[in-house]
Amino acid sequence: MIKPDRHTNPKYSILNISTIILLELNSFYAIQYDNLLNKITAILGDEAKTNFPYALNFLYLLGKLNYEQETDSFKANEVK
Repeated sequence: MIKPDRHTNPKYSILNISTIILLELNSFYAIQYDNLLNKITAILGDEAKTNFPYALNFLYLLGKLNYEQETDSFKANEVK
C-alpha cells in the first residue's frame, strides 16, 4: 500500500494522509479517532477512509504518535 503504482492517486496515498494527520495533531493536544477521521474526510474526501487506518499504523510504527485507550484518542510524540 505504501509503494504507489500507476493507479495510485497521490492525494489518497498513505504518506499524504499521514502528513495531514500530523498537521492536525500539531494543532490539537489530543484528538479522538472519530474526530480525526471526520477531519481527514472533510479535507480529502471519502476515498481517504480506505487508507486512513494504514496511515495511523504507519505513524504509530514510526513512533510519531501514541494511542490512549482510555480516551480513544491520539497524541503526537514529542520531538527529541
